[in-house]
Formats: sequence, structure tokens, C-alpha cells
Amino acid sequence: MTVTAGTDPTLAPLFEPITLGNVEIRNRVVMTGHGTGMAKDYLPTDQHVAYYRERAIGGVGLIGMAFPQIHPTSQDVPGEPRSWLPEIVPGLRKITDAVHEHGAKIVMQLGHGGRQGHSTFTERALWSPSNTPCPFNLEMPKAMEIEDIDEIVAAHAIGARHAKQGGMDGVEIHSGYGGYLLASFLSPFSNHRTDEYGGSLENRMRIVMRVIDAVRDEVGPAFLVGINLQGHDFSPGGLEVGDAQEIARAIDATGKIDYICVKAATYNEAHQNVPDMQHPKRIWEDLAAAVKAVVNVPVIAVGRINDPGDAADILALGHADMVAMTRQQIADPETVNKMKQGRLDEIRRCIGCNQGCIDRLFNVTHSTCVHNPAAGYELELGIGTLLQASVRRRVVVVGAGPAGMKAAEVAARQGHEVILFERRGHTGGQLRIAAKIKGRQEIGGVVDHLDVMIARYGVDLRLAQSPTAEEILALDPHHVIVATGSAPGHDIVGNLAQGIGFTPGLDQEHVLSVWDVLEAEQPVGQRVLIVDDGEGGWKGIGLALQLSDEGRDVEFVTPLPYVGAKLGPFSANLAVPRVHRSGMTTHPFSTVTAIHGPTVHITEQGRASVLESLDTVILAGWHRPVDDLYFGLKAAGASVVRIGDAIASRTMMEAVHEGERAARRIPVTV
Repeated sequence: MTVTAGTDPTLAPLFEPITLGNVEIRNRVVMTGHGTGMAKDYLPTDQHVAYYRERAIGGVGLIGMAFPQIHPTSQDVPGEPRSWLPEIVPGLRKITDAVHEHGAKIVMQLGHGGRQGHSTFTERALWSPSNTPCPFNLEMPKAMEIEDIDEIVAAHAIGARHAKQGGMDGVEIHSGYGGYLLASFLSPFSNHRTDEYGGSLENRMRIVMRVIDAVRDEVGPAFLVGINLQGHDFSPGGLEVGDAQEIARAIDATGKIDYICVKAATYNEAHQNVPDMQHPKRIWEDLAAAVKAVVNVPVIAVGRINDPGDAADILALGHADMVAMTRQQIADPETVNKMKQGRLDEIRRCIGCNQGCIDRLFNVTHSTCVHNPAAGYELELGIGTLLQASVRRRVVVVGAGPAGMKAAEVAARQGHEVILFERRGHTGGQLRIAAKIKGRQEIGGVVDHLDVMIARYGVDLRLAQSPTAEEILALDPHHVIVATGSAPGHDIVGNLAQGIGFTPGLDQEHVLSVWDVLEAEQPVGQRVLIVDDGEGGWKGIGLALQLSDEGRDVEFVTPLPYVGAKLGPFSANLAVPRVHRSGMTTHPFSTVTAIHGPTVHITEQGRASVLESLDTVILAGWHRPVDDLYFGLKAAGASVVRIGDAIASRTMMEAVHEGERAARRIPVTV
């Protein structure tokens, strides 16, 4: 092992090579398989190739390609490949060649969603060990017949054959975890059969053992074969740690599996399948350690591992042999190289928001990342695509929120002279405000990274300044980017959208915005009403939960069907129960029509209602763009564009992505 000067010596365990089966992996960092939504006509694409190549260039040791479906009864979204199609092989070969060219190894997952899927894209019934619907997707599956089980076993072998033909280094039997098909056989939570595939643990393991045998028989003894394994169901009557250990011992005893990747949860606890920032770091570390204690094959630890120190510590403690930094690799594919080069402050940390990765898959599009615009767009924005300016231009960016900071960083990296103005005395804009909500502090990681980068590339940052159009033009800029963001309005936008008109009483002292509470720290009374007007995000929910935790009596008005209706499904799976456990009173399908002192009039599910004795009303809805400067510059004939919330109030992902693209549109030649 060669460690670059400046590398933190405590990170050395991460860079040790390891052999899995007959395959040597250059280090201990893994990007486990995850849905990308990048397939076209159910086959791999050049987008896949670029995505995995980028991570190999960045230094990761082992990559998992997912989520190839093994059978026509499993197709969660149309953006994942079908491993039973022979036509998959050429695409796999392209991916493999790209990954191998840059020194990484890659395995293809063999997956079946079981009852935790949708029949929308297959027009076939879901398959499951029993006639019990998934508690999350709520679709009744077919209880599999023996011939169905035989078909699934054979399908795993066919997928493995195609992976080998495509040059993959191995395959990973995916659904031994998460409540997916094989895991649903393992667990009494979902397996209620009375035949030879149900009842005793030996019976419940039968299909898994048959799959292992079939895959190994197909690929031979030298090909790498791993398996995902459930460390705990966290579901009623499901598998617990002791069960996982027993299953792991039996699998290890076959001598046919080369590594075990330990994960957890079913869709009964769907929020744990891709745990967001509501969960602690290193969430499943203890489960990996428990499995490692009883097996001889290497074990991979998974679950909110995005910090290099945490990753190295897991290895140093002997809790795992490798660590998965999967969403971290999405956020920054160069994480490993930056660790080796001692550039820890430049690592773009995953913030666990799920907004760009898993949430987008639910919207049937490909994954990306909130603060890595290149994720999923590597062909356009990836490593090596940023052109250097042959003509250095003066670029003025106004607004040092995430949009403006990203634009400033990228323009400076291109070689332009960049001046960045910010009206506040600090950078970050609304993200700094959002990070003040309890449990949402990691949001600030987006700005922390951009702070480092604009300093690294010499951006002229001018804080506590709000230049006029005339003052900006006096700087003789070649290009101006307006990122002045948005601000709370003086009305309820959702009401206006519904034709209700201006809401009386919003000018009273006890009617506050979220900014008033978090940034200006204005006092909040005991009885509080949160008013969401359809924006439906963490702005209102996070503050409501925080105030409730502080002991205040909270009521929540929303025109949506329930509080949290617009959160990503996995995040909502935890956040919505938290809302109800908090004891706050919620008013769905409701809007505020007037505020008269402590009395608030609402229309609740079409009926007039009154909320009384309220001390504070907090508006937590849509913002309006701050765009006066943009239109002033435009009227003056300046070369100006606006980005982020200065166009329309949206999320941090649009802000960061638009900042990147706006900077790249600045001419770099004469």
C-alpha cells in the first residue's frame, strides 16, 4: 500500500487490499448496488457506463451494479435492466471494461422485489411466499407455487450466466435482505407457508440455499459470489440478530459464498431501507459485527457511512472487513482519492436527504444528487468535462446561497474572475436557516463544502453587501448571475392559487414566518399554529416537530391529505408517524381564511371551522422570488441570468444544479 504524504494515518485501514474469493480488491471501500433508473428498454446504457466509470476513476474498490431484475414478475420501475435478457450482455461488457480500465472491480446484483414491488410495469401479479400484501406498497401478491419457486431459482442462474458473459467480476444475490423476495421467505414476518418452504428456519432457508447452489453451479468455483443478508427485520415477528447469525452460519458453511453484505429492515420499516438524516450514522454497524463474529467470509458494513473517520473506525474495531459508502459515492465519486491525497476538507459529504437519489426513483426518473449535479449526468458534467477558459472573464454573482455559491465555484474553477456578493454576514442563504431545525443540521453540509471550494478557487466573497444594478454595472462585468433567492411573502400563496384571495390578519405581530422564528429568533408562544399552504416540505414539518418536542401545543393546517404528503416515501414513512406520535393536532384538506388575534378561521374539508386561543401563527408555505435586481439589470441591457429560487421557489437541488449549469454556459473562448 502506498499512502500519499498528508494522508491521515488513521485512515490507512481503508486502503488495504482484500481478496474476495479469487478477486483482489484494491481497497476496503464499497459502493453497494442501488437503483439508478438509467436503463433504456430494460438494458444498460452509456449513462450507466459513465456513472460507474466515474466511481472507478474516483478510487472506490468494489462496485455493485443494481438493480437488474431476474424475472418478469419483478420490475419496480422501467429504468432497471432485465438480467434474463441475453441482450443485456454487451451493455454489461461496456460497464465492466470502463470500471476495469480504472482499477475497480464490479459485481452485478441478482434481484427480485417480491411483494415489495408493483405490478404496474409487469401486468403480472407480484410473487411472494404467502398471500400477504407488502405493508408499504399494499398490493396483494400471489402465494408462489412450487413451479414458481423452481423458476426463480433458475432465473438467478440465468442472470449469473449473463453477468459472467458480460465480464463482471461476480454477482451478488440481492434479496436476502430488505423484505424482498428471498428475504421474505427467510422471515416469519412475511412467510406463512406450511409446506417445505415455510415453518422451520431450515424450510424457510430452502429457496436461498437452492439459489446459492444454482448460481455457483452456473458460474463455477472461481467466480465471485456474494449475498446481501438481513441483519434484523425490525418488523413484528420478524428476524432478529440471533436469527441472522444462524442464517449466516448456514450460508457460510456451504463454502459457496465469498462475502456477506449486512443490511436491515423490511418495507414495514421502509424508512430504514435507505435511512435518511432522521437516523443516526453507522446505523447497521452492530448488525455487521454480529454476523462477522460467526462467519469466516468477509463482511461488508452498510448504513449511513459517509465520514472517512467513521469508515476507518469500523474496520479498526473489527466490526467489518469492508465498508459501504454508497450514497457518499453518489455525492462525491472522488471520495477515496481525496482521502488518500489528504484532501478531506474537499470531500462533498452525503447529507442523507434522499432527495436526489432514492426519491427521484419513485418519480420514475434516474437518480442524481442534491449537491453533486454530475451524478447521473456524468457524460455532460462529469470528471474532465469542465472546460478551462482561454479568455478570463469577470463574473459577478449576487447571492451566496447554494445556487450562487455553486455558480461562483464552477466559474472560478473554469478560470474566471469571480466576485460573489451576499447581503447577510455569512454564506448559505436559506440552507443555513433550514439547518437550525432540530434533526436537519446535516443540510448545512452543502454550504460547508461550497465554503471550502469558493475559498480554494479564489472567489472574491463580499459579505453584508447588497449592490444595486448600477453598482454591479460599475464593476464592468462580462456576465452577471443573480441568485438572490426567495423570501416569505405577505400572503398565503396556496390561498391565492385556489382563488381565495388575500387572507386578512397576516400583518399582526403574532403572525410570523419560519424565518422570523429561526433566523430572527422571535419568541413563540405556548399554543402554536403552523400554516402550510401546499409547499408540504420539511420547512413546516421540521419546525412543528421541534416546537412539539419543546413542549408546545402545536396544531398544523395543510391543504394536503396529510402532513408530510410531499416528502419522499421512505422519509415520510418515519416522519408521518413522528408527527402523530408528537401529539400535535393536524387539519388536513384545510386552509386558513382569516386571522383575528388569537382566533384563526379555517376551511376544513369544505366546512368552516375556528381555532381559538392561539398565541403564535407561523406561516410555513411557499416563498416568492426576490427578483428586482434581475429585472433591473435586464432592463439596463446587462448580460444577466437568474437561477434557483430567484426564478421560482423550489428546493436546494434545483438551486445547486442550476448554479452549475449557469456557470458552464459562460463562454470560455472569444
